[in-house]
Amino acid sequence: MNPEAKPPHLLAQVDAPAHMPMLRSGDFGGNAARSPLAVVPEARPRPRGMPLERRHRVLLRIADAIALSLAAILGAAVLSVIEPTRAGDIAARQVLITALAMGLAFHLHGLYRRPASRLRPSGWWRPWVIARCLPTAVLLVLGTGALLFDDRMTLTAAVAMTVPAVVLTPFGRRLVVRMFGPPTVTRILVVGTGQVADRLHTRLSRCPDTYVVGHVDDDPAPGQRVLGGLAELPELCREHTVDRIIVAFSRNSDHETLELLRRLEGQVPISVVPRLFELHSWRSEIEELHGLPLLHVPSASLGIGTRWAKRTLDLTLAVPALLVGLPFGLALAAAIKLDSPGPVFFRQERVGRAGRTFRIVKFRTMTADAWDRRGAVAEHNEGDGPLFKMQNDPRVTRVGRMLRRTSIDELPQLLNVVRGEMSMVGPRPLPTEESDRLDGAALTRFDVAPGVTGLWQVSGRSDLSYADLQHLDSVYVRSWSLMWDLRIILATPRSVLGRRGAY
Repeated sequence: MNPEAKPPHLLAQVDAPAHMPMLRSGDFGGNAARSPLAVVPEARPRPRGMPLERRHRVLLRIADAIALSLAAILGAAVLSVIEPTRAGDIAARQVLITALAMGLAFHLHGLYRRPASRLRPSGWWRPWVIARCLPTAVLLVLGTGALLFDDRMTLTAAVAMTVPAVVLTPFGRRLVVRMFGPPTVTRILVVGTGQVADRLHTRLSRCPDTYVVGHVDDDPAPGQRVLGGLAELPELCREHTVDRIIVAFSRNSDHETLELLRRLEGQVPISVVPRLFELHSWRSEIEELHGLPLLHVPSASLGIGTRWAKRTLDLTLAVPALLVGLPFGLALAAAIKLDSPGPVFFRQERVGRAGRTFRIVKFRTMTADAWDRRGAVAEHNEGDGPLFKMQNDPRVTRVGRMLRRTSIDELPQLLNVVRGEMSMVGPRPLPTEESDRLDGAALTRFDVAPGVTGLWQVSGRSDLSYADLQHLDSVYVRSWSLMWDLRIILATPRSVLGRRGAY
């Protein structure tokens, strides 16, 4: 344990994408005693009526009709001002055709089926999903215009009238659902108890748009309550208005579980936590082999070219941030000095890529004698595994507590990013004595440079366990993409402002 060795900064979830596997079956450490399954909250019934996914799709179609029409009108107006000759003679019928073509493109790409197949219907919609539909929409607009009208729409006009939909459609959907729709909270019934079900319950409880009504198991783990047995599954789904069933690992026989789930097919959507999911990530692919699905394990994606792209992103973001934040940093330095005696910055040896050590730079958040007082707090460690966590550490100063809550103490690490010792996104750098005790999947963290923010930081901060650390590090390294880095960066401010798990 080290002074200032704040536990790995696990900032509140990105709403990590629903397709990211965020669970782990082994090495659950000391979390069993804090199992969320020990007490199952009373399931809150929702009024009977149209199923969640159907109501959601109806609202999405209404929102799309408005947003696509506005997008076509906006695109036509802008093009008429900028390039009147390329715009041609755009009338109301062209606007209508464009809106209908975009709606048809959504159908052809299967977007209206997606809410029913996803765990979190309020989180599946993304602008780049719309962007993939644009080429299809443009072809439909041009083809329809050529068949029905003499005055054909130009390619420039078709593109201009569909591009605004990339922004307006997601915005319109969120606005309409929020204003006129019921809360899109997915009510979930989990089949199984034990370590994996415990992990699943914990993850779902962090998502504001999911609610676990309870668990079903014929042979529940000791000390864990259930709503009933597997035979009662259909009745429980009706009683608690269940929107989705998730099958975690159960001690029941697979044959019995399959028979009961088959009766519910077509009535309640079903999701399954796959075996050996530690090996998989959102880049895993499914291939069908004569009716047998094969889930392929993705290989690491950080080659030479991608590492250069990641380095370019780091410098593009870190250098301007340092320049803009310099006056703010001077004010913080004065506040630290006035609050407690000692240096402004805290420097400590941390372990980076390939096991190389470097000195991390942070704003000091603890008293100057924190290292000498380490023995007094060692027995109060609240973390499992090799990590030290203490929610009310007496060594933290008043200013330091504010800095930790807001993660502002991490800002000087931008210097480490510029020097190439860290990245903007990656696993949190740990002190040498904690890094030396890592094992299992957590060792994959040394394949990349540590980050100022990362998948831990947007998945729960200090509320997460050592098992979470191991799995999230492994998933990030094996599934890295530049787009994923950008999504984590964009999600970090919301995680910081939420202050959940920050201490």
